[in-house]
Amino acid sequence: MKPTVLVIDDESEIRYSLNRVLSSKGYEVLFAASGEEGIEEAEKHKPHVILLDNRMGGISGIETLQHLRTASSASMSVLMTAYGTTQTAIEAMKFGAFDYIIKPFSPQKIIQIVENAVRAHDDLEEAGDDEPARKVDPADLKEGIVGQSEAMQEVFKMVGQVAASDATVLVTGESGTGKELVARAIYRHSHRSEGSFLAVNCAAIPENLIESELFGHEKGAFTGATNSRQGKFELCDGGTIFLDEIGDMTLSTQTKILRAIQEGEIQRVGGNKNIKVDVRVVAATHKDLDSMMKEGDFREDLYYRLSVVRIQLPALRERSEDIPDLVEFMLRKLSSDETVKAHKVSSEAMARLVAYPWPGNVRELENLIYRSAVVAKGDTILVKDFPREFVEGTGNSVGSQDPEPVDDPEPEAPSATQVEEPSSTSSEPTKDEVVLGDSDTLSQSMSLDEAFDIVYAKIRESMPDTVLGTMEKEMVQRALRETGGNQVKASSLLGITRATLRKRIDQYSIRF
Repeated sequence: MKPTVLVIDDESEIRYSLNRVLSSKGYEVLFAASGEEGIEEAEKHKPHVILLDNRMGGISGIETLQHLRTASSASMSVLMTAYGTTQTAIEAMKFGAFDYIIKPFSPQKIIQIVENAVRAHDDLEEAGDDEPARKVDPADLKEGIVGQSEAMQEVFKMVGQVAASDATVLVTGESGTGKELVARAIYRHSHRSEGSFLAVNCAAIPENLIESELFGHEKGAFTGATNSRQGKFELCDGGTIFLDEIGDMTLSTQTKILRAIQEGEIQRVGGNKNIKVDVRVVAATHKDLDSMMKEGDFREDLYYRLSVVRIQLPALRERSEDIPDLVEFMLRKLSSDETVKAHKVSSEAMARLVAYPWPGNVRELENLIYRSAVVAKGDTILVKDFPREFVEGTGNSVGSQDPEPVDDPEPEAPSATQVEEPSSTSSEPTKDEVVLGDSDTLSQSMSLDEAFDIVYAKIRESMPDTVLGTMEKEMVQRALRETGGNQVKASSLLGITRATLRKRIDQYSIRF
């Protein structure tokens, strides 16, 4: 079935021009002369792509776009306008437009956009047919930590074992692995869960204020201390205090932390009275405390007091099998946000997520999922919704970011003020094509086997380790050039499905 494009524009010349350009590429083109008529046509035909003008008689393109968002949610809408204002661009994307294009535009440009929009439409439909079963337990939403990998199961076991005691716990791991979440899980499952839980980022507090923040101060203890003040240890009496990035503490503060743990008492800054406190300490750091002890930057006695129980969190790259569950968990957390439509991830996008090394760990993944869910056009996050730098770091995906160049359509005579004439394109072979030598002349009288022998021998000689891939890539490239970049026609020519063709384009990073 041909991909369908609905053109909504009150100018007959534009409708004529777009019909000529798009029908020459194998698209079925429908028309509407107003926003109201366009909404009816969209509801009736459910087109793959909708091209709509912004300034028309009746309701505007932006208003039409708002109606289309619910009337034909699966369609990819592209707003066309001769007035490229900042406000229009922002509103177009705000109300779910797939893209935004300023008149006049070339045939090549509109074909690029339509091709990408059709691909996005098909990706959304395929993702909807292949939605994975839910695996994250709703109770995990409250817990905040997710993972079925062996490494994370060991962490959960350790949390369960230490939660009932009052033992100090040292949580180690790279930044972004979820150390505070583990600390909170220990607190929630302990007998201190009715008490306070206070988190202190030791690296974020200036050195001259850290002791006052932790232990409080007396009136007049320093300039600006106009009143006595309780510190975190006093406020957390009967509960749990989480000391994050404890490796950034000064030796002086480390000494007072050690006293608080050993003796169960503290002194306020500027005071001489010992104050009894009953506080469980859970500490965390991404630093190598063993090396710091050897260099004299961390007290050995404090280290052993803190690490009665030590929990090492794995980096995300070491438990990539947990990424699908983490993504589901993150999207379910976002489900209460009405501005976020996406609640699942396409299989291709998930493969990119699993393959990425995640130097920022779970925190980086969460930021990317939130960003991608916000910009996604439908209910599924696609590769094109990822930031450019992420896609480039996991291997370029055709159509996922920048539109690819396509061959020119047939010559035509549309409105010169709106659709420009196409420019010529080069037919030079790409650097990946195998060029036959003078002695390898192919004759029309040759049999297919004889011709294949020459081509195979040439590829075998120049690229012995990638014979199949080279030949497959060459066939896909040639089919795409022959069909002018039309993936529907190219897949039919090759005898494969369109989904398989897109996988080959992505696998071989084919540009056409």
